[in-house]
Amino acid sequence: MENLNEKLEEQLKEISALVKKSNKSLLKFADLPKGHIHVSKSNGVFQYYYVDRTLNTKKYISGKEIKLIKRIMQRDYELAINKRLKDMQNKLQRFLKGYDVDSIERIFVDMNSGRKILVTPFIETSENYIQSWYEENPGMQNPFPDDGVFLTNRGELVRSKSEKIIADALDKYNVPYQYEPMLELGHSTVYPDFITLNVRKRQTMYWEHLGIVSDLEYASKNFMKIQQYEKNGYMVGRDLICTMESVDMPLEVKNVEQKIKEFLL
Repeated sequence: MENLNEKLEEQLKEISALVKKSNKSLLKFADLPKGHIHVSKSNGVFQYYYVDRTLNTKKYISGKEIKLIKRIMQRDYELAINKRLKDMQNKLQRFLKGYDVDSIERIFVDMNSGRKILVTPFIETSENYIQSWYEENPGMQNPFPDDGVFLTNRGELVRSKSEKIIADALDKYNVPYQYEPMLELGHSTVYPDFITLNVRKRQTMYWEHLGIVSDLEYASKNFMKIQQYEKNGYMVGRDLICTMESVDMPLEVKNVEQKIKEFLL
């Protein structure tokens, strides 16, 4: 089950910023009377009345005073926005204090071993999910691989320094991955550089390193590869992560880690 704490915290920050902005904006209406505007329509023409609930009075306002009408109506609108924002802010703050979706999984995880062997988890634990994912997504499936010369931290032999950078970064951040899995794209079988798992979202993403994009022939070939992915429903940024480099701009660890943090953590 995905933990939405970070997303909710981020939304709370956005709402809190809007509350602050709204409070400041309302100050410009301090000189206005406290009544509100009643709107009616007669013979297709809007008519505006100033209503003072304290005095229980209602006064017609002519079109000559349109600036006053606009300011009062704008104030009332912004007051409604301010009230709604503060209500959402308070509710979200209270909700986050008690929100701990990970505690559901921990009920099983925290059991002693004697109980675990006799209990079937109601929700599959991340550990079991990862194990099943590895079994369902074997690596090293390319039947015609070039000889790998770069050894990753996890012990795979990969063909390029850039692939080693990616593999080692995935390992550093404990992202489950396999090297060169098999994937059916329509009537074709391809072997992506990596298949990865976002454990938090339980989402699988493929990773293709496009290599030297400054080489026109190589770049054209990779463009067609990306088109094939998207034609078969694997969209870049949703199902597929891409990295690239050129002769003058080699792949940097920093860039790879940014991709991992954005899509896989």
